Amino acid sequence: MKKCIIYSLCFGLLACILLIISAPYCSKVLLHNKVTNMPIYVMAISLPFNSLITSLDGYFTGVRRVHKSSFSRIVTAILQVLLTLYFLYVLPYSNLSIVCTYLMLSTTIATSFQFILTYVLYLLDRKKMFRAIYNPNENYLRKILRIAFPVAITSYIRSGLNTIKQMLIPFSLEKNNATCDKALSQYGLINGMTMPIIMFPCIIITSCASLLIPEFARYNIKKDFTKMNKVISFIFKFTSFFSVCIIGIFLTFTEEICYLFYHNLEISQFLILLSPLIILIYLDKIIDAMLRGLDKQVGVMFCNIFDLFSTIILIYLLVPVYRNIWIYSNYRN
Repeated sequence: MKKCIIYSLCFGLLACILLIISAPYCSKVLLHNKVTNMPIYVMAISLPFNSLITSLDGYFTGVRRVHKSSFSRIVTAILQVLLTLYFLYVLPYSNLSIVCTYLMLSTTIATSFQFILTYVLYLLDRKKMFRAIYNPNENYLRKILRIAFPVAITSYIRSGLNTIKQMLIPFSLEKNNATCDKALSQYGLINGMTMPIIMFPCIIITSCASLLIPEFARYNIKKDFTKMNKVISFIFKFTSFFSVCIIGIFLTFTEEICYLFYHNLEISQFLILLSPLIILIYLDKIIDAMLRGLDKQVGVMFCNIFDLFSTIILIYLLVPVYRNIWIYSNYRN
């Protein structure tokens, strides 16, 4: 755990420094000077805490005491909501940059609090593990890097490609006769409003997926393939049934859901369009966790990279075509 914490801290600090250095470029080029550098600087401070929390959460998952890390997450979420309400409704603000700074500040404060709480819980829990056998000659760092390196490479590549993907859609819209503000507005309807609704029920699937990683690792070590197959069958059936129910709810109550969350019916068309993909999105979460538990993180890495490359190519080719068809149909109407 000491080596994992040091590893996380080093890479968290590295990410923080890189983001601070690139803040002017991000603000000017990627965000079209809509906000200043300050929100990015504040966000960068949270990265080391996020990195450390990941290792501590991994500890609680590995020793089957997920309720402790879940407790810290719930407390942190409540704190973040309260801070956000305080910053936006009590403190004054005059422009978008200040609003973004307040949002990032609430996230950073909540994340730092989550790290302190999770670390205290870890120290208290560690005392119960003193009987565990520790071999000083064992190369734990090598074992850590063997798992962490492909996962980290995947995350770095996915983050970079995902950034390109996020930029490509509004840029493509902007190139095809849409203003910058309108392009960002259209993209915000999908990425900022529709996708959170679709992914909200996935909290249950994500929780199950995180628990599957240590369980499948144990089955794989013990060669207990019979038990593994039973769990796979049950999880697939549960996820498929759950996904179909969510699709049915979204398609049946589309307008009611959109009005309940946003008082805006404009996103209903996107919710109807994207709802059938829910079963694939949710199953992907489960399969990804299973493969990681079976020590197949390298294969997962290549699948994720291929997925993002394919997405970027399709966005580049199809967004202009769809945009032109949409303009033509509106012109005819």
